[in-house]
Amino acid sequence: MLAEHEQDALVDLLVITAEVIGDQLRSTAAAYMARDLSCYSMAQLERALDGCRRELKGRLSLAAVLERIDDGHPAPNEAWAVAIQASDERNTVVWTTLTQQAWNTALPLVLAGDKIAARPAFLETYTRLLKEARAARLPASYTPSLGFDLTSRNAALTDAVSKGLLAHDQVSDHLHLTVATPAFNPVALLAGKVEASPGANAKIRARLEELARELAA
Repeated sequence: MLAEHEQDALVDLLVITAEVIGDQLRSTAAAYMARDLSCYSMAQLERALDGCRRELKGRLSLAAVLERIDDGHPAPNEAWAVAIQASDERNTVVWTTLTQQAWNTALPLVLAGDKIAARPAFLETYTRLLKEARAARLPASYTPSLGFDLTSRNAALTDAVSKGLLAHDQVSDHLHLTVATPAFNPVALLAGKVEASPGANAKIRARLEELARELAA
């Protein structure tokens, strides 16, 4: 929630933005807009208004500002690009709950082999859900859909954690851990020799060499 002095600054910024794009906005109207926007951070609002000044022509509206607030929701085409990956069950997909809901609408068409029709069905549903979420001031919430390919799953989940889309606790049970490399060469051991494996560090190599000398003596 914006502090009172931040809301005052936002009113001034709204009025100035309107003037820059050739519009006129009374301070009373700007105050109402500022109140509706006060649940966002000043940084988010400044970036949104930067976009308004670059892109709008003639009118500054509350809807135009809301459309440009970075609330974590991907644009419809971005969401589709993520969702269509779920058509391959090998893939692990990290998507928003809105993307998942819209995908459920398009999925019957995908299963029927009609991806061309699935795309507009997805976009229509996603756009409606996105509008409702933004009207309710709901930020994006991400969740994983796990595929059966362990390598790609590990990469997708690790990438999502690094980007802050998922918390490590959410995915730690699903991460595929790399099997540790043995310190010695098991094939050589069967032949009665003690040899370090290629991945062994210098300390382990030295200890195994010492052990080999002792056995030889």
